[in-house]
Amino acid sequence: MIIARAPTGIPGLDAVIQGGIPTNSTVALRAEPSNPTEYFQQQFIAEGLKQGSPAVYCCLTRPVASVIRSMKHQGFDILEAIANDQLVFIDCYSPQKRNVVMGVDQAIQKKIVSVTEVDDERALQDGLAAAVEKISNLKGLRTVCESVPATLTAKNSIDVMRWGRRAFSDLRAFETITLHTFPIGVREELFLLMAHDFDAIIEIKVDRSPERVRYYLSVQKMRMTDVPPKMHELDTESGALSLKTIQKIT
Repeated sequence: MIIARAPTGIPGLDAVIQGGIPTNSTVALRAEPSNPTEYFQQQFIAEGLKQGSPAVYCCLTRPVASVIRSMKHQGFDILEAIANDQLVFIDCYSPQKRNVVMGVDQAIQKKIVSVTEVDDERALQDGLAAAVEKISNLKGLRTVCESVPATLTAKNSIDVMRWGRRAFSDLRAFETITLHTFPIGVREELFLLMAHDFDAIIEIKVDRSPERVRYYLSVQKMRMTDVPPKMHELDTESGALSLKTIQKIT
């Protein structure tokens, strides 16, 4: 059976997962906060824009200005995409609306959707709806939602599950790929409750030694994809993420 797939933007990964992530998928990226985690999110968004797909980026752990600077450092100039409503940021990080625009060019300020009550499920839904309304063609939409369980510490596991599911479930009609980041070691019981609902689970793990720090990626599962049980060493030295070598799991 042939299914539509979308390239990840991570060199080497698409060859491992038979051409890309199946569309209409919800992906869990399990990783501790690190440069490789940011690179994965940003390269995923940038690749979508390159392919003509719109994107929504939900900032939960840092301000929009920080993401824009980070992507520019990687070589992705996304200001035109923001200006043309191809990339819409939802700021769930800033506790007050006036802080949303700090460090952001005035021309971009009005493009940011503010959700100042991050624990309010309805506020998130309204913010996501406002972001989607800005985009003229939603086909192939990509969404990134940063570190949900690390942010919503005031909610119990069931409430966090509802927070994400209800807000993003309606987007699947547009061949959407949604990437949720789950920090390893944070509220593991929540991830275990939600794991069966994800179409794909990708993990980035770190191996620290006195000599150097190495990062490895493994695909735990992916819908409609035969994934080999291997860990792939990641190259991060170029300021971007790519698969470097393959190591079999013993």
